[in-house]
Amino acid sequence: MIFVLIHSPLVGPTTWSSVARELQHRGHEALVPSLVGPTDALRSWQREVDTVRHAIQPLLGPIVLVAHSGAGLLLPLIADTAAAPVSKLIFVDSGVPPSSGETPLVPPFFLDHLRTLAVDGVLPPWSAWFGDDTMGDLLPDDDLRSELVHEMPSLPLAYFEQRIPIPTGWDRTPCAYLLLSDAYKESAVEAREHNWPVEEITGAQHLHIAVDPDAVTDALIRLTIA
Repeated sequence: MIFVLIHSPLVGPTTWSSVARELQHRGHEALVPSLVGPTDALRSWQREVDTVRHAIQPLLGPIVLVAHSGAGLLLPLIADTAAAPVSKLIFVDSGVPPSSGETPLVPPFFLDHLRTLAVDGVLPPWSAWFGDDTMGDLLPDDDLRSELVHEMPSLPLAYFEQRIPIPTGWDRTPCAYLLLSDAYKESAVEAREHNWPVEEITGAQHLHIAVDPDAVTDALIRLTIA
């Protein structure tokens, strides 16, 4: 099985690195495309979809596409344009895309909040949105926190003002959901309403993919065969 682990646009590929190593240790292939580009002023959903599509083009498949957080909305488009056969989509602590039509990258109320954080049209890195205490709680290990924070880009506000066209029929590919934090409980409920397999890691938090790769890997493998 080939797992393609897609990180949130707000962080970097290191969030998935330990899970990728654990999957490989268990005999699977794992790929973590980096969405962090040379200049984040050019960030767009299309560039990110193209980045993943090009990364998976040589793969023979079947592949499992796994997206964390803000990358979840990209999964339908990535699967729709993938050259290799996609066997399953797994959403990890992310929103569930609509069945079709355009959808905003972030809800309107949250976009209003982001506008209060932007300076000259640019947002601070995600690590600065909630304060040092929050990052310390999410990533208690100082070295790991430093490594992940170093990768977090400063994105233009315009990035979050984009809308994504969701292709009709994307959910005909088998889907599953992994819940990590309370913030996405409603999304997990929506996944259950779609009759997707859903797992929850009790006591986890949003960046658990970096903190406890063993538990996350266990859950991903179970969801793949569910």
